[in-house]
Amino acid sequence: MNLLEQKISILPTTPGVYLLKDRAGKVLYVGKAGNLRHRVASYFHRGEEKGTKTLALLEKVADIETIVTDTDKEALILENNLIKAHRPRYNVKLRDDKTYPYLRLSVEEEFPTLSIVRRVKKDNSLYFGPYTSSTSLRETLKFIRRHFPIRTCIDKKFSNRLRPCINYEMGRCLGPCCNKIDPTQYRKVVQQVRMFLEGKDKDLIETLRTRMEEESEKLHFETAAKIRDQISYIEHVIEKQKVVSRDFLDQDVIGFHRQDNTIIIYALFLRAGKLLGGKGFRLSSYGLPDEEVLSSFLRQYYREGRFIPERILIPMEIPEHSLAEQWLTELKGEKVQILLPLKGDKREILKMASENAEKFLLREVEVEKDQERILEVLKERLHLRKIPRIIEAFDISNLQGGYAVGSMVCFENGRPAKDRYRHFKIRTIEGMDDYGMMYEVLFRRYMKGGDLPDLVLIDGGRGQLNVGQEVFKDLQIRGVDILGIAKERVKKIGGHSSFEKTEEKVFHPQFKEPFILGKGSPLLNFLDRIRDEAHRFAITYHQKVRKKETIKTELKHIPGVGEKRQKELLRYFGSVENIKRASFEDISVAPKMNKKLAQRIYQFFHKGEEL
Repeated sequence: MNLLEQKISILPTTPGVYLLKDRAGKVLYVGKAGNLRHRVASYFHRGEEKGTKTLALLEKVADIETIVTDTDKEALILENNLIKAHRPRYNVKLRDDKTYPYLRLSVEEEFPTLSIVRRVKKDNSLYFGPYTSSTSLRETLKFIRRHFPIRTCIDKKFSNRLRPCINYEMGRCLGPCCNKIDPTQYRKVVQQVRMFLEGKDKDLIETLRTRMEEESEKLHFETAAKIRDQISYIEHVIEKQKVVSRDFLDQDVIGFHRQDNTIIIYALFLRAGKLLGGKGFRLSSYGLPDEEVLSSFLRQYYREGRFIPERILIPMEIPEHSLAEQWLTELKGEKVQILLPLKGDKREILKMASENAEKFLLREVEVEKDQERILEVLKERLHLRKIPRIIEAFDISNLQGGYAVGSMVCFENGRPAKDRYRHFKIRTIEGMDDYGMMYEVLFRRYMKGGDLPDLVLIDGGRGQLNVGQEVFKDLQIRGVDILGIAKERVKKIGGHSSFEKTEEKVFHPQFKEPFILGKGSPLLNFLDRIRDEAHRFAITYHQKVRKKETIKTELKHIPGVGEKRQKELLRYFGSVENIKRASFEDISVAPKMNKKLAQRIYQFFHKGEEL
């Protein structure tokens, strides 16, 4: 028995977290277990599976560290924290580049509205989705707003309106902003919207037919005709929806497909028995057992801001099945089931999800072949030293030199690697000096060395490119290609007249004249996509910094309100706008507040008003 086997034999049988380490003490994998000894031993005693699924990991394991916890739930939380801290190579990393939208019905408000959101919050609103097709989402929202007169204005405009908007004139809103309808009547419309979104079509149509008959009996034939048309439209929508389950529950069906070390998980979203859409995820397993990969996926996918359905169908048993159910139930606030169907309709739906996972991988392989070809052609066409598998792109965003920030995005094999994105708040440059700002950002990124990309792409022309070369020279960086990409106006002569047009140009240090790839070129489209992502990332951060600084500037003008009190006020009220609307009494009960200071804050935002 070697030292590792001896260590396993004396591991505790209690819940906890285990860390598998290499000879240098680096953490390779972090896992949790209800019985530490049993779980860790299972990796090393898998017989035939050992060679195909865990050998890559086990060959590197030289030491095992364990941390005992009182409960399974504590182990789950600790595992998550340790994965974030150590970023182990062999743990499954879910790179979800796109968060699909939901429809949020704010039923907690007196006059609820329907809006599009990207995250599910723990509030009293109802969430419907996710909508994997933006077309489907827009059609659904458009249909609801056309046939159910629910308000569309945002809360700020709603609370400040003096007269109804044009939607009221068109009959598409009932004018709750100006007390044109009482909350009870408005709630009936909201209930109809809810029934439609929850798939309670028969109940909704029955409700509308009853109301149509009532309106006819009252001789309100025009209103009855509108309701008749509304019923007709709803029935038409129902015909197009595909019912795949007779349970009429909200379910996520998780398909699974492995090919060598690549795993595809494909989730089908069923809402009220109807197929809303699906989404594929590609994971690198690094030799982990399938059940471990699936368990890790579920924990990461449902961890934050996701809609959790009543039922999740999975293709195989996962470790700590009951703990996963308990954790999801706590997150959702009501019972969640994780089921492994062996026969019947549920098994058929699960088979459909797995078939979608297999097809998703085939599509991914085809895309990769095209992407590989683009990278190869890019190397040849732009005379690069090597195929640019890792590209880092930079952009600067500022407002007349103020609130200046820089961004860096990273693409690996043609795909965004968002965990490697970076923001830079400009520290050393004041005023409008884009070259100086770019120098600072590039210098800060590469001054410590580390992993270097194959290609650096700068948003800008020859001047910005020269800055990049200067940084590389100062830091003695060699072997990394650098390009600039910029839109420039060029004069064209056609017939007897001349005109200007914008042309994309790619600048190379070794060539005096820029490369012109031509409109519609796949290479130019690829470079544009990377440059646009860097620009989007910079703009987003710039707006965040500007907003934060603007808020600070407004509050810091109030005598006695330092940084700590600013943070406490914003944490308590949520925004400066809420502080402005707050009464003196509301402000006086805020944390770290006294009546004298509360009076000063209130009067700052309500100049000339008496308390």
